[in-house]
Order: sequence, then structure tokens, then C-alpha cells
Amino acid sequence: MHTQHTRPSLKTSTYDFTVLWGKLSTSILSVLQCPAKSQAAARNGTKPEHIPSSEWKSMYDIVYKLCTSSCINVPHPDNMHHRHQEGQPLSHPGVLYSCVRELLEGYIRQQVLPDVQRGDVCEEDLLRQYHTKWQNYSVGIRVVHGCFAFMNKDWIDKNQNNASGKVTPSDVHPIQTLGHIVWREQLYVQIKDKMLNALLQQVRQDRDGKSVNSTLIKDILGSLVALGLDPKRQYSFYEENFQTAFMEETEHYYTREVNDYLQDHSLAQYMAKMEKRLEDEQRRLVTYLDKNTEGPLMKVLVKVMVENRQDALLNECTSWFDDNRKEEQQRLYRLLNKSENGLEPLRKIVEDRIDQDGRREIEKVKAEAQKEPAVYVETLLSVYQKYEEMVENIFIKDKQFVSALDKGCRRFINKNTLAPQVGARSAELLAKYCHTLLRPQSKTNKSLSESEMDHKISDVLIIFKLLEDKDVFQKFYSTMLSRRLIQGTYTRDLETTMIAKLKDVCGYDYTYKLTRMFMDMDVSTDLNKRFKEQLDGSNVDIGPDFSAMVLTSGSWPLTAPKSNFSLPVSVDKGQKAFEDFYKAKHSGRKLTWLHQFSIGLLKANYLSQQRQHELQVTTYQMGILLQFNEANTTTVTQDGTIQTTLGAIQELTQLAEKELSFALSILIRNKILLCDTDLMNTSPMPSEAVLSLNQEFKSPHRKVPLHLVAPKDATDEQTMKLVNTDRKYAIQAAIVRVMKARKSISHQNLISEVLAQLKSNFKPSVPDIKKNVDCLIEKEYMERSDDQTNFYNYLA
Repeated sequence: MHTQHTRPSLKTSTYDFTVLWGKLSTSILSVLQCPAKSQAAARNGTKPEHIPSSEWKSMYDIVYKLCTSSCINVPHPDNMHHRHQEGQPLSHPGVLYSCVRELLEGYIRQQVLPDVQRGDVCEEDLLRQYHTKWQNYSVGIRVVHGCFAFMNKDWIDKNQNNASGKVTPSDVHPIQTLGHIVWREQLYVQIKDKMLNALLQQVRQDRDGKSVNSTLIKDILGSLVALGLDPKRQYSFYEENFQTAFMEETEHYYTREVNDYLQDHSLAQYMAKMEKRLEDEQRRLVTYLDKNTEGPLMKVLVKVMVENRQDALLNECTSWFDDNRKEEQQRLYRLLNKSENGLEPLRKIVEDRIDQDGRREIEKVKAEAQKEPAVYVETLLSVYQKYEEMVENIFIKDKQFVSALDKGCRRFINKNTLAPQVGARSAELLAKYCHTLLRPQSKTNKSLSESEMDHKISDVLIIFKLLEDKDVFQKFYSTMLSRRLIQGTYTRDLETTMIAKLKDVCGYDYTYKLTRMFMDMDVSTDLNKRFKEQLDGSNVDIGPDFSAMVLTSGSWPLTAPKSNFSLPVSVDKGQKAFEDFYKAKHSGRKLTWLHQFSIGLLKANYLSQQRQHELQVTTYQMGILLQFNEANTTTVTQDGTIQTTLGAIQELTQLAEKELSFALSILIRNKILLCDTDLMNTSPMPSEAVLSLNQEFKSPHRKVPLHLVAPKDATDEQTMKLVNTDRKYAIQAAIVRVMKARKSISHQNLISEVLAQLKSNFKPSVPDIKKNVDCLIEKEYMERSDDQTNFYNYLA
């Protein structure tokens, strides 16, 4: 048996569409025509004051019924004045939507538009009329939109892509949006040309300094934004009906003003005027223009005021820099900064100026700087600090001008009249300045407090960072550090601070050897302590006090002496005793004595008791002076003067003429020894020349330092030879690293990668790289490719 189930029927009410719509349309018009009383309702979503509660509730009910219930007398979708016959109930929210649209169109066309058009006799009256009507309408349509909340959500949102009735899918919008569409089509399009002219006239008056109603303009422009309905181009209507014409008007207005103003005013006055104009336009953006106008407006203003006059401004800026006119410099920066690429030409001008100014200042002190590294370094710093202040105060630390400061200073520091080819001379002089700065005995060191010394070291690092030849600085610095350590003329805290700062800039490898030098000093202190303990325990007499520094050969920039120096017998005992002690502790290690760097202390007993002095001398000077203690090689004149010949000294010390000449020059120049021949200007030195102790020697110091002077030219030349040797090996090591990683590489890419690896320490020339490539090919580390031109292959 089959049972048929039927769905129960629900009885629904049927309403007369015409009656309900008549009540609803009357209420809608009441809301639109009394906007002042509807403002609170528009803001809060509540009932307008002038509409009874029952009527307000009825509006919601009617919208609900017309959207959900069956109705009779529903207008035909294609003819809103034709009604369906009784017995044909229909439910058509789309018809209600069309009725609302027709109501709004009729209201605007018949009641709003005529009032607005009556105000077009005067442009400002037109704007006032439009503003009043728009304010009223926008408030009213917002309230009406709230009454249609059910329809907006239940039908419009669901059917925008599937509309029915008179409307098509693209015509279905929320009621408030529909109201804006009707306003735009029925009113604004009719008066848009007059509205545009009126708005532009108001802007012109504002720019001319006349009073305008900013609130009026702001609200009207806001209405144009509201009338833009495309979600992807919300501002399209505003742009089409105001912004495009506004930009054209702006360009025309300021082009005319700029041309007129420059006829009677200087460029400095022009910049001040244009800054004021830009501030005025910013005020307009805040006061009444839409925020999206800012970008296009600024682009037009910058083009007319800055970019079109950029060449003239840049040509004039040289005199502003020369005369230190900071206000004009700041104003020029601010204006050019508004242009997309406006700062680049100014940056280039500043960079070139820094380079030229630096070269000019160095030229002024060229002669003095050759002798006094402090003069050179302080000149570099003065130029740097001058332009650092400019970058900070004028250009507000803009990264482009920080870069200009860096590049400009690099140019004149690394290539100037003292260093015409490469920056090695700058690196050398900076290292020598550090030597003077860090020596406790120097006047500079003594006159500075701890904080001032830290500041000086920081200043050194400023120049150091800008050096291209950091390897040259490293070599000279390590050479002079070794001298300070050996001579004991150093302050450990200052030295370690300096090394730490160098490490921060260049890394661990750069300062490794410098750190090892201090480690050797600590080890030597311990060794000498144990050596002395051993001597005290064995009661061995080695003569004068003796101590030695044991230095690691790879860490110290020192070379073995070329002369086979013969130590005086009184000192030789100590040296042999230390050798025996050290070899017993470290079998297999070899000691090479560097007498040219050793020092000693001699007491001048030949002088009277009132003039007792101790002479701090090098080992070579000590070897010369101790010969005057030997009776078999010296003679005593009738007045008691002790003398000997140059030949005797040379034979006993076994010093080469170069080392002997330098040691004697210090003793003769300080009047420790007297000579009957001008040895310093005689070559070769005559062996028969007579040298004698100066019995009348005087000095304001009890200890006379004779060991601090080094043969400058010889030391500098030797240091540069070491630098060039190190560079050769560094280039070859870089080439091998690149080849090992790439296996096969073109010549040009090899050059680029080698330069990139070495740029932190020095910048090798391309010919030097090519020379070392050839050297490595000869050593069979690499080969030229047979298959590809200008290619190299790595040989494992």
C-alpha cells in the first residue's frame, strides 16, 4: 500500500501594493524634506523627531511586507503606471526598488534641481545652494537607507547579480548608494561645468589671498568623493569632475607666478617664496582638498617650482656654500628633496666640493705636513668635521649626503698632493701620528686628559675608516708599536683601546699580530723573572743587569741585522747565560739576536760629580761608547780627554758603515762625542778620524734618551718593501681562493672577484693582478683554457 504525503499549506496575507507604497513614499518624502530633524537619526540610526513612532515603525513594516508578502496592484515591471489585475498577486522587491528610484528622481528633478539652478547667477551662490541641498539630501537618504535595512540585506545583497523586475544586475545597489546615483544623474551632471568653474574660482581667490569659505569647499568636494561608486576607483568621479582640471589650473597659475616673480627677485628670495607657497598648499590639503589629491598636487607643484628651475638653483648654490649661507643651503635641500631625483645633482656637487676643499687645505700645509704628521691628520679632520657638521645641520643626516661625505673624503684622503698616485702616504702619516699620540713622553700625550685622549683615538678611527690602503697603515703601525714596546715607551690601556677599535673596524685577522705582540711581552716578563731567579740561586756573575725580550718572528715586523755586531765583553756574558737558560727550557728553538733594536743604560762616570748623567742608548751606541773603557784602544790627552779612532771602533764593533754612521750621528749631534772630522758629510768615513768623549757635556735631564731616534728613511723604505711583499702574497692567495671555488672563470670575473676580496685592506691595480696570475700559471696552480678565450682553469 502506497501512502502519499502532502506539504501543509500556510495561509498568508495579501496586501495592496499601491496603498502601502503610498504610505511609504509619503514618509520618505517627509524625511527628505525635513533633514534638520533627521540629522540625529542619521548619526544614531534612531527615529527622526518629526515622525510619529507609529509611522516610523510602519515604514519598517511596509518595507518588510512589500518584500515578503503577496501583493495586488503591483506595477508592471516595464510600465510602472500599469497595475496587475486582481487575482494575480505577486511579490516583487525589485518593483519596490524601482519605485524608490522613481520617487528619488522625481524629488530631485522637481524640487532640488530648480532651487540649485536659481543660485547660478553668482558662482558662490551656486556653491551655497548646492551645499545646502546636498547636506539635506545626504542626511535624509541615510535615514531612508536605515528604513530599508531588511531589503538591503535580504534582497539587494543577494540579488545584485540576479536582479528581477525593471532593474538589471548592475543597477542593484543599497538604497543610500541608489540615492547617490540619482543625485549624480539627475542633478550634478546637469550643473557640473558651472560647479567646476565655481570651485576653481574659489581656489584662485584663496591663492590670491582673498577670504573663502573653506568648510563649504570641503563639503562640496566631499560630495564628489561620495558620488564615486566604483569600489575599485572610488575617487574616479572626484578626479573627473574636479581634480584633473584643478591640476591643470594649478600648473598654469604657478607657472605664471614663477615667471613674474623671478623677473624682480633673486633665487634666494624665490626659494623663500616657493616654500611659503608649498606651505599654503599643504594647508589647503588639510583644510578642504581631499587627501588623495596630495600626491598629484605635490608632483605638479614640484615640477613648476623646483624641477623647472633646478639648473639655475644648482648653479647658484656654489656661492651659497662659499659664503656659508646656511639658510639658503637648508632651503635648497628642502626644495630639492621634494623632487624624485632632485638631491642626486646636489649630492654630487657636495661630494666634489669636499674633495676640492680637502685638496686645497692639504696644499696649504704640504711642506709642514711632510715633517709633522699631526699637521696632516688634523687638516684631514678639520675638513671632515666641517662637512660632517654640514651633513648633520643642513642635510639632516640624509643618507645620500652621509654617502657624499664618505666618498668626498675618501677621494682627497687617498689621492692628494702628498699622495698623488695612491693613498699609502696618508696611511703612513696617520700611523706616525698614532705613534706620536700614544707615546707617553710626547707633548701631545702629556697635555691630554683621559677623555680627550679617547676623543683623539676616535678621530684617528674616522680617518682610518676612509683609507683605502689599510694594509700600509697596519704595517707602519705595527712597526712603530714594536718600537714603543721594545723601548718601553707605551701605556698598555691606551694601546689595547686602540687595537680594540681597529678590530671593530677591520676584524680579528687585522689585529691578530698586534695582539700577539702584547702576549710576547707578557711571556718575556715571565721568562726574565725565572732567569733572574735562576741566577740568584746559582750565584753566577754575568756582569751588568741583563734582560731579554723573546719575540715571535711571525708576529713582529722585525728583521735580522745585516751587520755581524760584536757585543762588548761586559754584556756578552749576560747574553750567553740567557741563551743557555732558554735552550734548557725550550730545546729545538733558535734565538736570533736583534741588536739593532736592543737598548741599554750607561752611567757617564767620566763627568764631574755635579754633572752625573745616565745615557739611554741603543746596543750599537753602547758598543761604541764602551770602547772608551778599553785602555788598549784609547789614548788620554794631557788635559785628560779620552779619545780613539773611527777605525778602531769599526774593527771592535764589526758594524757596517751605514749602521755605524747612524749610531755615531746621534752621539755627535747630542755632543756626547766630539770628532775632528765632519763624518756626517764625508763618504766613505775616514778610519783615521779621531773621536773623543766630551768632558763638558751638559743636559737638563739626568737620563739622556739617545735611543728613541730611528733611521727614518731606511725604516720607511723597508716598511714599504714589506707591504709590497705582503700584497703580492695576498693577491696570489685571493686568486687561488677564487680559482678553487670556481674551477673555471673568465679573466674579467677573476679580476672583479679578487678586487672584491681585497678591497677591505687595499685596492690592487689590475696590472698587479695580471702579474700574479702569470706567476701562479708558472707555478702550475692554474692554466689558460684551450677551449675558451680569456678563461682560466684551476689545477688541483
